[in-house]
Amino acid sequence: MKRRPYAVFALLVLLFVQGGCSASVLQLRGQPDLHFGGYRQKLADKKELAERFLACTRQAHDEPLSERRNVGISPNALSFQAQEGHETSVRPLAAVIETVRSRHADKGTSLSVLANVLGGLSTEAHARIDLGKLTEVIEVVRQWQGYLGLDEDQLEQDASRFARMLSAYNKAYFGDLRFTAEPVASGDGLRGVVKVASNGFVDRSGNALLFPGISAGLEVSPADSVRISGATVDSQRVSADLMRIFLEAFFDAAYRVPAVHGATALRVGSDPLESPYPEFDADRPMISLEALARVTRDALRAEAAVTALVGKAVRGGSVFGTQNETVAATLETAAGVIAKKLAEHEGFCYYQVIEGTLTQHFLSSPQITH
Repeated sequence: MKRRPYAVFALLVLLFVQGGCSASVLQLRGQPDLHFGGYRQKLADKKELAERFLACTRQAHDEPLSERRNVGISPNALSFQAQEGHETSVRPLAAVIETVRSRHADKGTSLSVLANVLGGLSTEAHARIDLGKLTEVIEVVRQWQGYLGLDEDQLEQDASRFARMLSAYNKAYFGDLRFTAEPVASGDGLRGVVKVASNGFVDRSGNALLFPGISAGLEVSPADSVRISGATVDSQRVSADLMRIFLEAFFDAAYRVPAVHGATALRVGSDPLESPYPEFDADRPMISLEALARVTRDALRAEAAVTALVGKAVRGGSVFGTQNETVAATLETAAGVIAKKLAEHEGFCYYQVIEGTLTQHFLSSPQITH
């Protein structure tokens, strides 16, 4: 059984418990630059395209559209006006939560708080972020980080795609560390050890994130000393990074938006009963490369906007203020990443719809009953 420095996260979380946060709701309606809602607005007057968009957002991107329907869909369910139409992007999370619950009954239920937070963001008419729920997310992350530290090997063999992705993402963030012996002994007969570290976790868009205490590349460590390099480790950055890693794993497991070459998601071992994580294929693109770039920009803008709004709310003399910079950094990161993942998912569906790449699949699927 291998152990990694995940226990550090448990110590950092004590700051959250001590700092606390008012159980308050931050209203987002009317705020500029929240691009995760723009796709629905653009399709509001296009009924057929809106139906295709909602059918797409109901499930993961590697599932055939013919499987994206429930037999019991009520009339007008797939419309922006119906309640179910507001919650289509929440539905893929339920499958992940149920799989985890069947494997880990004590942990699956706690993940439901993520569906609650996303539901608030995805309801355009009343878009909001419940800061109290975000503090619950912090506790969920603490529990899973503790689980990683206790038995990493077991988690890598887990039947849950989310658990395997979380393990792989964490290992990548900590550099996928391994040590190898030098091929030839030195002049004094000592055969040194070489540390090999990766460039860190790479998200589905190609952005890398590495634990600040590690330098990427090769290092030789003499037997009687250790050379340490890398940036200073501080609680704000590490806590925010671990929150980001957790949310990236959870939403990637749920949405499975195709990843660019080199993404950590593409290296996660798959279960024989499930498909591997989808890679964006330039020869057979689900959306154009221009659209892929636009989705990525919109997702980053959504993250920036929500991060700024939450950061302002939880700092200083605000009514939501935590008076704790580590708490504030982690809360704003959680909100921002959730907004980004929602924008990625819905943006990918939007461009599939308007570029016509969903048309063939849609027409071959069972018709929606109205």
